[in-house]
Amino acid sequence: MTLVVAATGTACSSSAGPSPAPADGTASSADGVQQITVHAKDFSFSPSTVTVHPGKVRLILVNDGGGAPHDWQVTDFPADFVPLTANGETKEASFTAPSPGRYQFVCTIHTKQGMVGSLVVLAR
Repeated sequence: MTLVVAATGTACSSSAGPSPAPADGTASSADGVQQITVHAKDFSFSPSTVTVHPGKVRLILVNDGGGAPHDWQVTDFPADFVPLTANGETKEASFTAPSPGRYQFVCTIHTKQGMVGSLVVLAR
């Protein structure tokens, strides 16, 4: 699996506050790369279920939780990983989604607090 990590020091904000993300999210596709944004807040991920197809995926992790840093990792595929992202920060990683199935992703430092979700890989 190929891992590319990029960090940005900017965060999006508005006077009205962030709008809630749905519980389920399906990746959009741009230039042959599937892309999805996951928000980390209050020891949970939103969306908590991410749906992709096998192939290249860019996952963007936005920590808008007002406190602890968070990361994102598929437990069965440790190379599918977004590093620790401080509050107000956005980081991303690109990886190759595995074969079709359902996989668990976690914040590796907050798993015991229930910070888990599902990566669903659908057949093409």
